[in-house]
Amino acid sequence: MKKIVFTTLILSALGTGVYAQGPDAVLAKEPANSAKDINANAEATAALGQKGLTDMLMMLQPNGSADNTKIYDAINGYSYYVTQPSKAASRATAVKSYIAALSKITDKYNQAFIISQLQIIGKDDAVPTLKKYLADEQLCDPASRALVKVNTPASKAALLGALTGSEGERRLTLVEAIGDSKNAAAAGNIAKLLGQGKKLDKVTLYALANIASPASSTVMAKAAEKANYGYDETNASSLYVLYLNNLAKKGSGPVAAGLAKTLQAKAGKAGQVPTQTAALKALVDIHVGASPTVLLTQAMKDDNAQYRAAALKFAATHLTPETIAVWVKTMAKADATRKAEIITMLGNNHAQTALPAITKELKNEDPGVVVAAIKAVQQIGQDKSLDDLLPLLNTANAQQLVAIHGALLVMKGSTVVPKVAQALPSANPIAQIALISVLSARKAHDKIDVVKPLLNNSNADVKEAALISMQSLAGPEDLSQLFSMLSKANADPEIPETQAAIISVISQMKDPGSQSAMVLQQMNNAPANRKSLYFSILAGIGDKASLAAVSKAYDSGDSDTQKAAVTALSGWANSSAIRELLHIGQSVQDAGLQNRVFNGIVKSIGKSDYPADEKVIFLREAMDIARTNDQKNLVLEELANNKTYVAFLYAGKFLDDPQLQTAASAAIVSIGVSDKGFYGNDAKAILNKVIAMRRGGDGDYEREAIKKFVAEMPAGDGYVSIFNGTDLTGWKGLVGNPIERSKMDAATLAKEQQKADSIMRKGWYVKDGVLNFSGNGENICTIKQYRNIDLYVDWKIEPKGDAGIYLRGSPQVQVWDTSRVDVGAQVGSGGLYNNQAHESKPSKLADNAIGEWNSFHIIMKDDKVTVYFNGVLVVDNVVMDNYWDRKLPIFPKEQLELQAHGTHVYYRDIYLKELPE
Repeated sequence: MKKIVFTTLILSALGTGVYAQGPDAVLAKEPANSAKDINANAEATAALGQKGLTDMLMMLQPNGSADNTKIYDAINGYSYYVTQPSKAASRATAVKSYIAALSKITDKYNQAFIISQLQIIGKDDAVPTLKKYLADEQLCDPASRALVKVNTPASKAALLGALTGSEGERRLTLVEAIGDSKNAAAAGNIAKLLGQGKKLDKVTLYALANIASPASSTVMAKAAEKANYGYDETNASSLYVLYLNNLAKKGSGPVAAGLAKTLQAKAGKAGQVPTQTAALKALVDIHVGASPTVLLTQAMKDDNAQYRAAALKFAATHLTPETIAVWVKTMAKADATRKAEIITMLGNNHAQTALPAITKELKNEDPGVVVAAIKAVQQIGQDKSLDDLLPLLNTANAQQLVAIHGALLVMKGSTVVPKVAQALPSANPIAQIALISVLSARKAHDKIDVVKPLLNNSNADVKEAALISMQSLAGPEDLSQLFSMLSKANADPEIPETQAAIISVISQMKDPGSQSAMVLQQMNNAPANRKSLYFSILAGIGDKASLAAVSKAYDSGDSDTQKAAVTALSGWANSSAIRELLHIGQSVQDAGLQNRVFNGIVKSIGKSDYPADEKVIFLREAMDIARTNDQKNLVLEELANNKTYVAFLYAGKFLDDPQLQTAASAAIVSIGVSDKGFYGNDAKAILNKVIAMRRGGDGDYEREAIKKFVAEMPAGDGYVSIFNGTDLTGWKGLVGNPIERSKMDAATLAKEQQKADSIMRKGWYVKDGVLNFSGNGENICTIKQYRNIDLYVDWKIEPKGDAGIYLRGSPQVQVWDTSRVDVGAQVGSGGLYNNQAHESKPSKLADNAIGEWNSFHIIMKDDKVTVYFNGVLVVDNVVMDNYWDRKLPIFPKEQLELQAHGTHVYYRDIYLKELPE
């Protein structure tokens, strides 16, 4: 028996070898990547002949068992190749080949593929074969589509013949295909199927609508009537409209128009506006007898505004000077509502010849007509309409004034600004406000002299509008006047608007240094009680000189000055004031002022463009100086916007505080379920604690979402805290380097380790949850060794500080004081300092100031390291050199180390996730 099987395998191999230079050679060139290659492959396929083509198709494997893509590509390309008029013989050969393969292949998916190719190339020569598959439940659909594409009497007869005795989905497929083939002879047979179920009715009506036989009109009309001319499962009403359009296209326009008119009336009576509208559209498209414009103007008599709006929309495509004249006459006779609708349509379509008639309607007694005319006059006439619109300003009601203002804002033409400026002085106060706004929006700087007199207007609203416009109209030459105004300003809105105008003008100056110098000069010359007026201007500039001046003013100022300084710092143009606010928040005594400072801190952090890691550092500092539960909750609410693992764990620390747990749990939900990479026992414990808290209302929904998230967490430890915040458990002292340790026997290593641990405990200690290095001693190392890791660690240093993170026992991700330019520290921390063969410097400087916390997120995979420093990517997948033996790659697995380098260093929140090989 084994011998027979072995012999069969040999023969099979020999059999496939016959076409080693045939189908296989063609398929080896797939997929083709250019038109030239596609054509070459098609010619090679043609050279295979009928048998070779069949054999290629016989190579198809059952769906899902192998990749048939190359065969599909080759055959599909060839099918389109043979549809060329010059390839008639090749097409006929291809049909025979495909049919031969189709009869031998049993996999339905591959059969459907071949049938789809017959859809491309088949003619009457494919009909007998395709006809057979109409009886197959799975292949009826592709076979039907192929026969529709053939579209000959024979193919139509095949589809109609298969309908007899069909049922279920196969019947639906055949009816749809017969409709697509537009077989007029089938209309009677198809109509008999109505009434046998909604699904079949829908497909039947679709088929009748496409066939569009005049004999089907009664059936189609009754179906629409049965649906009360509205929407139902059969789509009877919309399919009746399709039928009418197709009927007209087949030459029965008058009949179709008559039926559409009847449908229009009945649908309107039934209150079915969508169908009434569709019937109107059909009438307009057919336009037998009455012209489209006559039909549409008649539709304006209808009481339904939606229907009239549709009629006006249809009118847009039929506008000519002649039809516009018809609409103008209709407009003249219409009531106010319809008149406004017609004016709007003519305006939207820029009907030039209607402009004189619409302009007259500016004097209409109906306010709605006037509003429509205002907009239309602007759309059609642009700045030519100014002489008609501007005089209306002094008599316009509120709605009309808004319309004129809107028209002036968007109006095109070079005369807009001059004429608006000319009209401004003599306009009434309300109109003046609108005209000032137009000049401001158009940044009409050359017209500022027309507006300036209004800065002293007795009308407070006009004065405010003029003041606001200075932000757009004023230039550097106007600064002296603005500063003078500020020196005299006494109340809102005069003070903030003048300040805003000065900020706007100063921003036009290219040099920030000169900006602040100018403002500081003005401030220094101002009386003591007016100096604070310049704080917000300095805040808008936002440079170092401005920050120093406002900070100094806070330190030496009275209560009012301090409040003004805090307000300015809280609205600083950039994030540079956050540190100053934190400094103030640590020492301020007045509770009200402290709360103002604190709100400014959190607001400034939130709106800053710092990365999330950096924001979390700042928010933790804010939490340290928070004095009330409201302030702590404010921090937690902002923390929720920063989706980092450290933020997630930090929020978890507040779950046991009854006054803070609601905000803390909300932050945890927001952060924790944002990243599937946040998993592990710590994460699971925090989320399970939240699950127990979140109850009622949205809490129930959130609880279920968290349960699902926890249940789907990946297996494994995830992120683990390798520093417990209490003692040095899990850590040891440093014994030599990896190469030296590898040469020690167990007893020697144990003895050396004991000495190293003693040294380590003298230099390293834990205080207030922070791991400290005193500056004396050696590196501290993890007892466990690691390979691929994802590590978070926060650190800070003191002046002249130097430290680092050893990965796999090797130096190091650098930490140092950037002021130490003598050793190159100005490049910043985070680089792979000891690299020689590969990049050693960080790509960006991201260090916080000395004494402030920093955050590393280090990822090491194989020999490559990525470092995010305070949220900034500074090392991107760089190979780490082996410092201990540069001829070798980095060790595959080793301990982590925190470097001791003679200065005090602080570490906190050290979390590590081991990554798979």
